[in-house]
Amino acid sequence: MRLDLRFTQRPPYAIWCEAVVGFIHEGSFVVKENMAGVDKKTSAYLRALNRRGFCTAKMGETLLLAGEDRLRAEMVILKGLGPKEEITFDMFLAQAGDVALRLRSLGINNFVVKIPLLFAWELYHEQVRRAVQEMMDPFLAQLEDEDDIVTAVFSVERPLLEEIAEVEASLRDYFRDVVSFSLVTESAVNDGEI
Repeated sequence: MRLDLRFTQRPPYAIWCEAVVGFIHEGSFVVKENMAGVDKKTSAYLRALNRRGFCTAKMGETLLLAGEDRLRAEMVILKGLGPKEEITFDMFLAQAGDVALRLRSLGINNFVVKIPLLFAWELYHEQVRRAVQEMMDPFLAQLEDEDDIVTAVFSVERPLLEEIAEVEASLRDYFRDVVSFSLVTESAVNDGEI
């Protein structure tokens, strides 16, 4: 198996893949901008579901949606984190690991994950690094065909791309002796497509 890991600032809905993964908290429905890396129309649809009590973003809740034509993904997977003020670092990582298990069980090997800035900026590097590790571990645990390629694109906050060397070095150390992998970071000013 081979891992193809990428970091970008672009929103997940703008990247071709099998699935877009986003994390939502209860406050996500109040903000009028795009939610969890999905487009404006899907965000409005999610708000309507929330008003009807269908999608509440409670901790552990998983919502699967068809990607539709306006998204470049076949599927959207949203993972609930509960009330924002109650989210802990470990709770977020547990949900990241859980959604990775879901991806693996669905046979999805090409996905984009929006990693939200949930805690202080000083913790964001660690949040991104640990989320990548948690999300890749279920794939590593089930090494099957050496020709399998798992492509995971992580959409992060733009300032992180300017100072991501520390995260990259840590991930290289983590995966080096475990699996063949590539790690690509898009330039913070690049507006091209992956």
